[in-house]
Amino acid sequence: MNILFHVGVGNKDRPERWTAIGGFFNDLGDSLEKLGHKCAYFCHSAATQRIRSNKLLVSDEVHKINDINPDIIFTWNGISEGDQKMIEIYGREKFIFAELGFFDHYSTCYFDACGTNFVSMNVVENLDNVELDNTLFESIQKKYIKPRLHDKNYIFVPLQDEGDTQIQKLSPFKTMYELLDYVLTIYTNSNVDILYKPHPQFSPKIPKSERLIKVSGDVHSYIPYADKVIGINSTVLFETLLYHQRVITCGIGLPSRRFLDDNERKKFIINCYNKQMNQSDLDNVNVIKTSWLYKEILRRSNLVVG
Repeated sequence: MNILFHVGVGNKDRPERWTAIGGFFNDLGDSLEKLGHKCAYFCHSAATQRIRSNKLLVSDEVHKINDINPDIIFTWNGISEGDQKMIEIYGREKFIFAELGFFDHYSTCYFDACGTNFVSMNVVENLDNVELDNTLFESIQKKYIKPRLHDKNYIFVPLQDEGDTQIQKLSPFKTMYELLDYVLTIYTNSNVDILYKPHPQFSPKIPKSERLIKVSGDVHSYIPYADKVIGINSTVLFETLLYHQRVITCGIGLPSRRFLDDNERKKFIINCYNKQMNQSDLDNVNVIKTSWLYKEILRRSNLVVG
């Protein structure tokens, strides 16, 4: 298979942030090369530092891509202007999309045949073939749950980075102030506490209200015990599904999926957990070879051969 990794080309939103993505893709490419595939990298000039390969095509504009005929194209997220242009050129069916993982968000990642976030295959995927392994589910839950820190009944609101594409393009609210103001309106006639936790990399403006209580620490000390968890499309909302379905999503994303019963919710968590990979394992051929990702590459290889 001829595989092309697309890293931030045509992305005008701080493309230097894509340096780490280039490193992830380079590690994965090394593994795929060892498995017999040919890999090349189409990268924005500001994000080349961690790409070691000599098969590096550097450009800041998608239209400057050379004549390449890849069988598979990897891209991150799939929402940026550059991603959309690449999809227009090559067709969505050639793409495999990547994003930070469902759990252990900043040290894991997942790959998807359809897209990420609200267009992920996991949002609509049939779970009939997923085994309901309660022992596995409980072991996942036990890995993350933390002791309760707030004694009273409460609503928990995880805040997000307002500059993230999840907020810019997939949210009815553009600021965390608007989100918190909305939650205050919902609970005007209630005395329940409203706890909020800012995103670790963003400090938003907050409405002045005695009802709002800022908290810190691990979200897994709050989300299992909340009367409701209300947010836009945060990973924290997804993590809440590890414990219960008392989730209100104001935007669209992975946690927007709804379930017929708790067994379906558990199978959803198991399915997603089994698909994610540690970023540190991307250059581990043995891990890649047994992953969902490689099964998908082999499936497409058969389609191309056929």
